[in-house]
Amino acid sequence: MPMTHAADTDFSRSADWLRAAFDAALKAGQPLRITQSACQGITPPTAVIALGKAAGAMADGARAAGVTAPGILITTDENHRQIDGFECLAASHPVPDSRGLRAAGKVAALVERLGADDHLLLLISGGGSALLPAPASGISLAQKIALNDALLASGLDIHDMNVIRRLFSTLKGGRLARLAAPAKLTQFLLSDVPGDRLESIASGVAVADPVPFDYACDLVKAHRLDQLDFVAAQMAALADNPALGPVRPGDPALDNVDGRILASNAQCRDAAAASLAGILPAMEQLDMPELGGEAQQMAQRLVTEICQHKADRSAAGETGKIFGFTMGGETVVTLGGATAGLGGRSQELALAFARQMRLAGDAGPAHWAILAGGTDGRDGPTDAAGGLLTSQHSFDLAAAATALQSHDSYPFLAAHDGLVKTGATGTNLADLALVVWAY
Repeated sequence: MPMTHAADTDFSRSADWLRAAFDAALKAGQPLRITQSACQGITPPTAVIALGKAAGAMADGARAAGVTAPGILITTDENHRQIDGFECLAASHPVPDSRGLRAAGKVAALVERLGADDHLLLLISGGGSALLPAPASGISLAQKIALNDALLASGLDIHDMNVIRRLFSTLKGGRLARLAAPAKLTQFLLSDVPGDRLESIASGVAVADPVPFDYACDLVKAHRLDQLDFVAAQMAALADNPALGPVRPGDPALDNVDGRILASNAQCRDAAAASLAGILPAMEQLDMPELGGEAQQMAQRLVTEICQHKADRSAAGETGKIFGFTMGGETVVTLGGATAGLGGRSQELALAFARQMRLAGDAGPAHWAILAGGTDGRDGPTDAAGGLLTSQHSFDLAAAATALQSHDSYPFLAAHDGLVKTGATGTNLADLALVVWAY
């Protein structure tokens, strides 16, 4: 297939291309239809718990499939609304609050009432770890919040953060399923985590924890989380009495648990790639690894690979072409001891990428654009899904460096019309990075 020539393409529209592709990804990740399909034909449940940023849409899907059982729904403020037959509760994310603690108490009370003839339907999506704080015995909500703050600033990826969260809970790490036993339990999940690891989605309330305790101890020590007195005390208690810990593989408490992942980041990535292919049918789309690691380091890696790609293709006489890729996953931002500004990992990725592209000069492509955003519509503690910058944006490199150093990407992007705002999307399937370029 002949390649589109860069000179024949109006790259001033590149931001529109990426935004259209991102919107297509969000549409593909809407959970109502897929939840409705999954719920058709299941044994009628006697109770439903919907948890996470997509809880409302998943509950709607269950109702559309004819599920009439009463239930509890816990979601974020921006996604909160009333649904018939549900006690609909809002709680804080990403930092837990007292509303989430009260919601966890209601969930525990419901689950403990179930018997062998009952069937609990769990509708789980990302964000559940913060929305359902149920501190372990002897740990206060304030201490739980302190630990959560430390984890968010640690630079740990979502899997390792949840390894630790599961040790400080009475519901995470399969404990909700233990409370529900011997009732039948069906769980349908939307995955917001790289690798779609069940134990990491909302910290696995109905999933065995496969991670050895020694690994968790190493994480706590390496990231100095045991400087919090209650962390050290809880780790010591768990070492003395493993029965206090999460449910482990093979535990009979999980014998009556069934279910599956209904959607993940892959659907969103595929939809974004298909959208770009429709807009630029002869663009060459490259395979790239998952998003992961520090946001700024990920940006540097991408720019380095693009520059190397240009050098290789130019040496082969292939110039004037358009290329692109779609990536999914989740980066992290380590705050360290610095006082952070306002932003999120996707905004930081987009800004760092743009700065590195400018620094690359002639070694990089003449035209480029990046959109990095969260499929839930909220990147970090902001009202933006992420950032969108192109080679046509003009900005001061030193000011960009200062914003990145202080993790203050939001106001910088806002000043340069570089924020992506979608509002609450009703889903949560991790992050996307969409990039196109030409030389």
